[in-house]
Amino acid sequence: MSQPNSKEINPLVETEERGGPGEGLRYASDPSPDQAPEFPTLELTKPDLAEDYEGRCRQALLLAEEAFAATGSWVVFFREILGIGGVVKQLFSDQDEFKRFVAGPEFATLHEMLAAIRSQDQSKSDAAEPERMITIRIPRSLHESLQEESKACGLSINKLSISKLLLPANPRFVPEQQGRRRGRRPGPQGRRSKASAPDASQQADRSDTSVSPLSEPRILEGRRAVHSWADRSPQGSLGQR
Repeated sequence: MSQPNSKEINPLVETEERGGPGEGLRYASDPSPDQAPEFPTLELTKPDLAEDYEGRCRQALLLAEEAFAATGSWVVFFREILGIGGVVKQLFSDQDEFKRFVAGPEFATLHEMLAAIRSQDQSKSDAAEPERMITIRIPRSLHESLQEESKACGLSINKLSISKLLLPANPRFVPEQQGRRRGRRPGPQGRRSKASAPDASQQADRSDTSVSPLSEPRILEGRRAVHSWADRSPQGSLGQR
């Protein structure tokens, strides 16, 4: 078997640190531990976590406006405001409060701001941080539906898919998982151990068992943000730094 190309998005890369699952591996697109990453960051006002819920909602909008005026990169805006460890996650660390915020108007406003930046951002996403790749298998009918929707929106399927992935999945439309989760686990992938060939008795036992029906594909639906916020954005605030 040929060795993975070191320039690929998600090959196996060994590191010295080892421990639990996934330790000792990193994405090839990520900088090595001995290299300090030089990716753009924002120096935002530190959020006040002691305020009540309404006050923290106002903070989320104010800090998002601060970030909106400071960067023209949607990747940086997402990471600093909506990403893991971002402003929203800091302000609403409680899961129930986070769900309440996601269902509220402030969260929709943040995504309108994000959509406005994406409309103007012509830079490649790997200019702000390393890219990673996911591959999914979908039915032909779903692919055709995405093609039609992307054509109606005037977007590529890639941009349309990112728009859907930026929004949390609505639990009402998420199927329940039956049995073990199939597919690769998230994160860097380790080497698979070579399975021993089954003997004749094992093959005979397998031939007697019936094949289980295929489970339904997991389809996540997302809402599309309204771009009205862009009309209220300050002129020139989307310029690249």
